[in-house]
Amino acid sequence: MTFPVYGAETQDDKSRDYARNIVEFESELLRLDDGSKVDLSRFSYGSSASPGTYRVSIRVNNNEVAQEDVEFKVGEDNYVYPCLTPRLIQLINFNEDKLPDDVKQALASPSTCGNLEKILPSSKFDFDSNEQQLDIEVPQIYVNRIARGTVNPELWDSGIPALTLGYYANAYDSQYDSGGDYRSVYASLNAGLNIGAWYFRHNGGYNWQKDVGGEYNATNTYVQRDINAIRGRVIVGEYNTTGQLFNSIPFTGAQLASDERMLPESQRGYAPEIRGIAKTNAKVTVRQLNTIIYETTVTPGAFVINDLYPMGYGGDLEVTVQEADGSTQQYTVAYAAIAELLRPDTHRYSVTAGKVRDSGVSDEPMFYEATYRRGLTNLLTLYGGVQASENYQAYQLGLATGSLLGSVSFDATQSHSDLGGNAGKKTGQSYRVSYTKLFDETNSNITLAAYRYSTKNYMDLLTALQSRDAVRDGYDPNSIWRSKNRFTVSLNQGLPETWGNIYVSATLENYWNGNTSYNKQYQMGYSNTWKRVNYSLNVGKSKTSTGEEQTNWYVNLSFPLWDGWDTRAPYLSLRYNQDDQGSKNEQAMLSGSFGENNKYTYNLSAAHDSNGGTSTNVGAGWTGSVATVNGSYSTGKGYNSTSLGLSGAVVAHSGGVTFTPHNSDTYALIEAKDAKGAKMAGYAGTTVDSFGYALFPSLSAYQMNEVSIDPEGSSINVEFENTSQKIAPRAGAVVKVKFNTNKGTPVLITSSFAGENLPFGAEVLAEDNTSVGIVNQSGAIYARVKEDKGTLLVKWGNDVGSSCKVNYMLAPGIDESKTSYIQQFSSPCNPVQGPASPNGSRTELASVH
Repeated sequence: MTFPVYGAETQDDKSRDYARNIVEFESELLRLDDGSKVDLSRFSYGSSASPGTYRVSIRVNNNEVAQEDVEFKVGEDNYVYPCLTPRLIQLINFNEDKLPDDVKQALASPSTCGNLEKILPSSKFDFDSNEQQLDIEVPQIYVNRIARGTVNPELWDSGIPALTLGYYANAYDSQYDSGGDYRSVYASLNAGLNIGAWYFRHNGGYNWQKDVGGEYNATNTYVQRDINAIRGRVIVGEYNTTGQLFNSIPFTGAQLASDERMLPESQRGYAPEIRGIAKTNAKVTVRQLNTIIYETTVTPGAFVINDLYPMGYGGDLEVTVQEADGSTQQYTVAYAAIAELLRPDTHRYSVTAGKVRDSGVSDEPMFYEATYRRGLTNLLTLYGGVQASENYQAYQLGLATGSLLGSVSFDATQSHSDLGGNAGKKTGQSYRVSYTKLFDETNSNITLAAYRYSTKNYMDLLTALQSRDAVRDGYDPNSIWRSKNRFTVSLNQGLPETWGNIYVSATLENYWNGNTSYNKQYQMGYSNTWKRVNYSLNVGKSKTSTGEEQTNWYVNLSFPLWDGWDTRAPYLSLRYNQDDQGSKNEQAMLSGSFGENNKYTYNLSAAHDSNGGTSTNVGAGWTGSVATVNGSYSTGKGYNSTSLGLSGAVVAHSGGVTFTPHNSDTYALIEAKDAKGAKMAGYAGTTVDSFGYALFPSLSAYQMNEVSIDPEGSSINVEFENTSQKIAPRAGAVVKVKFNTNKGTPVLITSSFAGENLPFGAEVLAEDNTSVGIVNQSGAIYARVKEDKGTLLVKWGNDVGSSCKVNYMLAPGIDESKTSYIQQFSSPCNPVQGPASPNGSRTELASVH
């Protein structure tokens, strides 16, 4: 008996000095009495694939680069390898400056079907047929470095032509003991039409009230298209400006703006560059709040790390460089992020031209806006913008900086407004400063502190238009509120050990229109956990510009009704609140969920109010295969009310119409014929319908998403060739993902040939020469057949004597069901007359190592 040999290398064969690990199998173990054997030579270099062309996902050094048709050919010793074509060379992205001369020459004029492992012996590949994935590994020194999380734009999928409609509807009815009632219906719609790379969108809502009537209001109607080269998007129609530097303005026109989602994950948001010098081959470790967030090895000399993932708003970075000789360097890189900060050498932009679209003003002039931000260094980001209209201009310039003291941004805006009439022209300025910092030593996190001061004559665009309307109608332009000072702060303070957390937030704003006119809101709270109980104490104080002032106190407790943090355990929540006017309210609520993926939800509550008496409420929700339904009923002193809600989406495509209970902007349309009832992993109610389709929601645009299907729930007569695929959809796309299925009845046939068991591992082919099964260890045939009767070919070699045929006939009267069953019977395997298999090629896939 010979055991598999791992690591053997063909040292004496010059043409195989790129040798891979060899595994030798003892075929005598599978030998028949007549001397015939099963040919196992093609498995010597790992399991093999038949030569042919396959559609595969290509990864280079663990980075997804493309989905392409790749040809596989047979080399020496039945060794199967992928052809190295100019296209594959392009995808590998070689660093030609680092390649050896002979490799560079070979790549410059590749052969018709070259073998990468012969050309560059230190490289290797691995093909997984189950995932349809080809992994290529090339020493990092020979390829151009790309940022972590990079997805090749060639993989961004615009999807299929489709019509989408997302909806939410709610009906409300309230009856009063006095005889009155109130009824209303509201529905919002998000419609889309995708044609190639062009996406048409419409958003709107319908509102109906008894005795008032109904009205539909369109929010936005536009068409968009991505532009890969500038990592941005063009939008034409009714939309809104980005609101990055100036207040957001609804417009009818065109916009060109960058989309951060098109960047690699490690290039989004803000994170500083880390630079240093290594004396040897060193390991660089980056920690934030004592947690390792990045680790890599660098070669001797200067290094730079510029692909850290965004890490929230604070926490300085501790860098450790561990040299090969054991010595270390340690230093700190400041990190605190605000919205204006960008990574070095990155930028964001937007350009808009259109008419102001606002129902609150009568004058809707043309206006133009352009904004730009650029990261210069770790410490400095510059930004600025301009807004211009016929009677209004505004210019902004600002800078943001990050340091050990925190991140600060400062900008100034100059506005020029022509109000017409006696009001004339007004010029003013607005100054804003923002600050954020996490103090590691005290666990104090100033999430955001911002102050804005505006001079008396400063106006933003909409304020200027409203003031022009007032002047035109004969009113004082000072009747339009103009902000003077605005201050906001949000602070979180973690307490030592298990003492919990304190937060404080405040907003103060006053106006030029009156010395006593201002808004103010304060909130302060404490939260903690004791065993299974979450509890919090909160106090809030507010005063509006009309002079109304109120203080509220809140106490909240929540905990599961039994041990553990099981999501199925019902939660009991208790709340008490009181205000300074003497009003008091107590409430108890029991809520939870059950069923597969928590598809059923419920809540029961009772409350007592010092002004309104006692009230009770019961609510329930259900996520079905078509829509999500929820409803509630409540009753209290002098009233009772009922509500009913419905939400979901529908997508029309070339294969029909598919429903989903989940609203989303981007979908994967699953096609799995004959797999009715199969589920989408993680989404309640999402199953393959009777037409073979389902919708997989909530995909991340421009990033690789794994789309999985769970065969549970489908017929046992259906077999999936694979259950998981990866896609990178564009924002708003409907990407079709096809899961190939084989429908047939599973059979287990006890058989023999020439009085002996069939050889283990022999292939089983249907009459159309497709592979339908295999011979198991006991010599029985396991196969999945499509016809009620027919003939199977069992093949374990290339000569006539190494194959036989088995006739079968299924038992009648067995209906398809989701119950697992296999038809079992006995049938002899008869000698084959003529060629062992029909002419033609098959595409059987296995794993190539």
